[in-house]
Amino acid sequence: MVEFRNCQVIDNHAHVLAPKTQTLEPIWLAREFFHGMADLRHMGVVLTAVCQLARLFKCEPTLEAVTAERNRRTAEAGLGGYAKMLYEDAGIVASVMDSGLPLNDPIFDLTPGRKLRLFQMDPLVQKLLKSCGSYTELLKSFQAGVERAIRQDGFVGIKSHPGELIGLGTPPVEADEAERIFPAAKGGDAEAFRKFYMAVWLATMLQCQDLKIPLHIHTGFTGGLWGGPIAHTDPLLLVPICRQPRFLQTRLILLHAGYPWIQHAGAMAHAFPHVWVDIGWTTPWISQRIVECYRELIAMAPLSKLMIGSGGHGSPEISWLAGKMAKLALAEVLTDAVRLGTMCEKDAERTGRMILHDNAARLYGLPS
Repeated sequence: MVEFRNCQVIDNHAHVLAPKTQTLEPIWLAREFFHGMADLRHMGVVLTAVCQLARLFKCEPTLEAVTAERNRRTAEAGLGGYAKMLYEDAGIVASVMDSGLPLNDPIFDLTPGRKLRLFQMDPLVQKLLKSCGSYTELLKSFQAGVERAIRQDGFVGIKSHPGELIGLGTPPVEADEAERIFPAAKGGDAEAFRKFYMAVWLATMLQCQDLKIPLHIHTGFTGGLWGGPIAHTDPLLLVPICRQPRFLQTRLILLHAGYPWIQHAGAMAHAFPHVWVDIGWTTPWISQRIVECYRELIAMAPLSKLMIGSGGHGSPEISWLAGKMAKLALAEVLTDAVRLGTMCEKDAERTGRMILHDNAARLYGLPS
């Protein structure tokens, strides 16, 4: 059997840990895995978390027992020490952090291993929209902020949410039109804002080429109460933009594997040389179907463009469980491939290492 127990992991999409999660009530540990309105105790991912934590702690597989044990450990080692133990168990050596906190905020010290920062596009765009008098002024200020973050502060990429804000199917908008409708966008006109934001986003795609950094795009539906049409986050809606020659050198990362359009995300990575897929949110939230999700992506996408992400936030159990589930799913899928003769064993072993660590290391210029 192909197995990846000792492989290192780079978490391609994570958020900061929260000090308030040092001590949790059982229902609040379950709540850490919550997206939407659900019966928390009976969500599949919560059952997976309980099962895996009980194995690690060697305790009863109940939400109450694993919560009591994790609270005992955080009381002894602190949240940072407890997180370090979990990350070592899962093999997580680096995290790509999506956060608007200042560079030296001590909260980052809670996350073990190397921290790579993403620059959050949307808060700065919203801030400049209020203070700038023209599209030209706003774009100049925005791009100066991006360049400073990358060249001076060491950020490794940009995070964006075009799907939620304007819809991934919004047609391309050029600078002259953005300048014309800027006053209306500034005044709160929704259609004008859609066009304005798309113009900034396309300009950002080109700036990412100059800075040689990837652009992370939130795709798919990750739960919660949705404020707009969910279908507008299907990654296939990006095809008209991705096929334009001017954007072919911009590396685009489809976060959350476009779930539930996971086949569409894989097809995008297959069709376009500059599109990568982050298998976050499926890992760990779709734990009860994680093997099938991995099969879908490995079947279609180039294996050199798949990465593990967790969407981890709050408590360290999320990123830990993502690392554990990724290794289990890869072992299952790739062992099957070897058994069926669709992949040689050495290629299966290399594929697992690539998805867990090496693809992200290559993307961000880290040692393999």
